Amino acid sequence: MEYEHLLAPAFIGQRWIKNRVVMAPMATGFAANSGEVTDTLVAYYARRARGGVGTIIVEAACVDGTRGREGMQQIRIDSPVYLSGLARLAEAIKSYECAAFIQLFHAGRQTAEIITHGQAPVAPSAIPCPIMRTMPRELTTTEVEEIRDKFISAAVLAAQAGFDGVEIHAAHGYLVNQFLSPDTNLRTDKYGGSLENRMRFLLEIVTGIKQLCPQLLLSVRLNLDDFTPNGLKLDESLQVCQALEQAGIDVLHVSCGTYPSGLTSIEPSSYPEGWRMYLAQEAKKAVSIPVIGGGMIRQPAFAEQVLKDGQADFVFLGRPLLADPDWVLKAAQGREQFIRPCIVCNKCIGNKFKGLSLHCTVNPYVGKEKEPPVVFYRKGSRRKAVVIGSGPAGIQAALTLDRYGLKVILYEQDDKIGGMLNLASVPPFKYRIKHYRDYLEHCLQESGVEIVLGHQYTAGDLAFDNPDYVVVASGSLPCIPEKWRSAAGGKGFTVNELLARSHSVEGKTAVVIGGGLTGCEAADYLASNGKQVILLERQGQLAPAMEKKNRRDLLNRLRDAGVVIKLEAQVTDIDNGCLQLVDSQGMAETLEADIIVFAMGYKPNWELYEQLRRIHPRVNIAGDAGHIGDIRTAVLQGLKAAQQILQEDEF
Repeated sequence: MEYEHLLAPAFIGQRWIKNRVVMAPMATGFAANSGEVTDTLVAYYARRARGGVGTIIVEAACVDGTRGREGMQQIRIDSPVYLSGLARLAEAIKSYECAAFIQLFHAGRQTAEIITHGQAPVAPSAIPCPIMRTMPRELTTTEVEEIRDKFISAAVLAAQAGFDGVEIHAAHGYLVNQFLSPDTNLRTDKYGGSLENRMRFLLEIVTGIKQLCPQLLLSVRLNLDDFTPNGLKLDESLQVCQALEQAGIDVLHVSCGTYPSGLTSIEPSSYPEGWRMYLAQEAKKAVSIPVIGGGMIRQPAFAEQVLKDGQADFVFLGRPLLADPDWVLKAAQGREQFIRPCIVCNKCIGNKFKGLSLHCTVNPYVGKEKEPPVVFYRKGSRRKAVVIGSGPAGIQAALTLDRYGLKVILYEQDDKIGGMLNLASVPPFKYRIKHYRDYLEHCLQESGVEIVLGHQYTAGDLAFDNPDYVVVASGSLPCIPEKWRSAAGGKGFTVNELLARSHSVEGKTAVVIGGGLTGCEAADYLASNGKQVILLERQGQLAPAMEKKNRRDLLNRLRDAGVVIKLEAQVTDIDNGCLQLVDSQGMAETLEADIIVFAMGYKPNWELYEQLRRIHPRVNIAGDAGHIGDIRTAVLQGLKAAQQILQEDEF
């Protein structure tokens, strides 16, 4: 497919832009604790620029490092001390004919005292964020003007560093958005009250930047809807859009949502592709400057249609460029099936919430872009490797070994590749995992890996294959007391057995034993198929290790579907369709069900590894076969197993 709109050049102000794809600003945690740009950060952005995007908006850079940060490892742009690193960053991006913007940021009340060196966060009004739960101090009028000047000074530094433009972060509940919102701005001075007063802070920043840096392109990322009861709404936001155009901004970057609004600023997997494009479309009706829109856009064809329909002038991508920095290049080459898909697991933002650096479940190279490519000088004949198991760990190992010239045979006992990915894609809104499985299959088909399906590997196969190296990625087995399985009779299923069925199990009532991620998803699956579900968990909460956004979304669905949740409930016995359980107070209860699902976790399937390592000197283990983890853990372990082989002394 030719993407005549997506790949068409355009202008922002007087700056020629090679295509309509914009990399949205996303906090990485790759800056130094001091706020300086690091080599890791430069390499990360350079890799995305090399991948073909037309514009990169560098993540939020703090204009007030004392009170305005939201994270420990956040870029600072409030002193000439940071100029050298910022200049390296701008140069790296622009060297690939990519426009370089940097976002100017102040957290306002959406931060914590541990980050602001013990000082209370500041805000337009002394109203705490319901999520951060820290009482901010109300800014004086003089202090508002001082922060305004910090934004302007930061823009001057950005221009000196060589950036093409800056973006004012006026969205997502941070300081500028707090001034705009009637919910967070109760001031009685010239910066509060009417909409004219509430947008004064933003407009003064814009005017100041345009006066001092007229050559610098200026973007504003603006919430068109806060999605909070008393927050900024579309009618007022469109007036702000028009005022910003009159003040001279060059491009409008449309967004929505705040911390208290829940799932609308960083969406969980249930949100449909492009769900918020209607906001960009409304902005385009109100202004004549270019509008950047996006939100859950994953497919190049969808982005092309958005632009063709005139909903926006540019499309922003965030998480898809973490998953695959070559998203644009592959679209341009007609290789869409080789775009590594974002599965919207939100582990990237989940790490951010924990104060850790960014990572990606499906792309193990995020944050490692500065590491030099591995070059191996092979001795003797071509080496052979056998990989057993075609889940994410096995496929990653096979592809990595093939990439560096080994002869690789990949064995899978089922009739299709993917392992647990095939089942993980079945519950509601997990279909993107199938997209990832399909991507891996395309990569295998293009590689030199020999694939053997329907073959359960045994120790006896070693003599036939005679491999130099073996990777065992044989996955896991469900944990289930054998007496319970037999006692449940035909009513008992493991989660694997439940999800592997081509049709819904018979019966109306279901009990799921185990309220971890797998159990919650099994309950969601059953409820979506019309079952009356009871979910039992022996701990005090459901899926505690799950990423927060998707967890909240999943628990909301369970609640809305009427799933009965019993926490701190211990099953003591099962007899056919009857379950005996005891609660935290020692009270006994009997439940009857047509369907009993065992979701009590998994254990490593390492028996084959133990057999092979006794008879072969070079056997590695990867994925759930060695340690139960998530998809990302499996991918990393598959990569590490391959790298360990490649670094063998005699290779």
